[in-house]
Parts: sequence; structure tokens; C-alpha cells
Amino acid sequence: MRIRREVKMGIFGIIIIAASYWGITFLRGLDILASTDTFYARYEQSNDIEVSSPVLVRGIKVGTVTAVEVGSVHEPVTVTMKVRSKYVIPSNSVAVIASKSLLGGKAIVMQIGDSDIPLKDGDTVKGAVDNNIADQIEDVKSRLTGALDQLSVTLEGLNKVLSDENIASISSTIGNINKASRNADMAVSDLRVKLGDITSDLSVLTAELSRTAPQLGRTIDNLSSISDTLTVSLPELIASINNTVGDVDNTVKAMTSKDGTIGKLLTDGGMYDNLNKSSASLNALLVDIRENPKRYVHISVFGRSDKQRKQKEE
Repeated sequence: MRIRREVKMGIFGIIIIAASYWGITFLRGLDILASTDTFYARYEQSNDIEVSSPVLVRGIKVGTVTAVEVGSVHEPVTVTMKVRSKYVIPSNSVAVIASKSLLGGKAIVMQIGDSDIPLKDGDTVKGAVDNNIADQIEDVKSRLTGALDQLSVTLEGLNKVLSDENIASISSTIGNINKASRNADMAVSDLRVKLGDITSDLSVLTAELSRTAPQLGRTIDNLSSISDTLTVSLPELIASINNTVGDVDNTVKAMTSKDGTIGKLLTDGGMYDNLNKSSASLNALLVDIRENPKRYVHISVFGRSDKQRKQKEE
């Protein structure tokens, strides 16, 4: 039996419509091939919840929002959800409208209760709205506002700092820093050269010390021998010096004693006066001899003195 062309076109159209419906449903987050349960939740505000928003349990998507409706302006908003039948939801659970992130996007987060009675297809679950995200957004907004105000003040201060005069001063400072850096580099280079010379001198000194080490050893041995000798003979030398000092002390005491000759000479005023008188008489005698030598010395060519001639004449 031949199938008419019109029937073929009808069957093909039905297939196209079914595939389109399945594709649109899949893109909306629904799987028409999976078994689902329908739940309802009522809210005073929809809080931007939309069709195809996910239904989450512990962060896992278990269903999708299929409708957001309101009967009248005085009635609450009714949200219809389809949840996969394999997920058993306790009857005292709460469907909370919450933000998925700070950037936006809403989801229904199921806060699972502890009841042993599960929700059935067509039941209504308690609805709630999570304002924590909104509060956090407001807090972030206020903080951003404060930060922007501070940034504005900072920019104003920066504009004042970056005046032409300050920029010139900063440029001069940078120039001085560059100059100081160049001077530091030159100083480091000179220091490296000097350190190289010092290292060379130390090498020469080390070699010289290595060469003279035996002589230094012998010198140290000689000094040690001299030290030993001094250690042995030094007490005798000190004793001899003490004896000599004692003798000198006795001599000085004898010289300064009034009983000795030198002591009398040093301490007896009469002897000193007699010596002065004797010295004066001796000086007078010497002067008289020099002035009248004939009075004391008689010279005769013929062997007769003047004294004898005078006696004869008398």
C-alpha cells in the first residue's frame, strides 16, 4: 500500500514540531523524557525569579522553574517548579529564592527539612526569600562608594603633588640619585681595584711569611732560651743590684754623717770658714809672689845672694 504524499508531509511536520518542542524544553532546562513532579510555592515578591531558573539542592540542579504567575494584584506570586521524581523532597522543606552570584541570576534553593513525609506531585511547598545576598550587595556597594570617595581624595592629592614645581623637584631628585648611583659605581670599581691590589699584597706577604717561617721559629726558640736564662739569672742579678744599692746607701750615710771627715766638711761651719780664710790667704800670697817675686826668690849670677851682700856691707 502506498502512503500518500500528504500523509508523509503531515507525519514529517509532526516530527519537526515534536523535535522543536523537545529542543526548546531542553534548552529551558527540562527533560521531557525524565519523570518529574510538579510543586508550587507562593511569594510576596517574585524577586526577579524567571522561567527556566534552576531549582537547587545542595548546589545541584534537580529541577526547573516552569511558570511565574500572579492571579491578581492582591494575591501572592505563584511559582511552578518541576523536580525530577527520583529526588524525594520532605514536606517541611522551604523553597528559598536566592541569588546565584553577586553578578545576578536567581535560583530556587531547596532547604531540605527533616520530615519523613515527602512532597507529592502537585503539593505546595513553603516559600521564602533570601535577602542575605542583597544585604551583601548593599554592603559591597557602600564599601565601593567609600573606596571611590577615598580614591577621589587621593587623586586630588596626587594632582596637587604632581604640580609643575613638584615635578621639577622630583626630576632634580632623580638626577641627584642617578649621579649618586654613578659615583657609587665608580667607588665600587675603585674599591675592587684596591681590593685586588690588597689581595696581591697579601699573597706576597703570605709567601714571604712562608719563606721566613723557619727563621721566625729559630728566633722564637732563641727568645725562649734567653727568657729561660733570664729566669734563672735574674734573681741573682736583682740580689747583686740590691747589694750595690745598699753599699751606695751606706756610703751616702757615711758621707752625710757628722762624725766623718766629709760629713764635718759638709756640716761644720767653722771648718768651712777656716777653709775660706786659708783660701783667701793663699790667694793673697800668690798675688804677692806674682807682684814681688824677688822677695821670695833670690837669683845671683855669681853665686851670692843679695842678702849676703847686704850683710857684708853692714
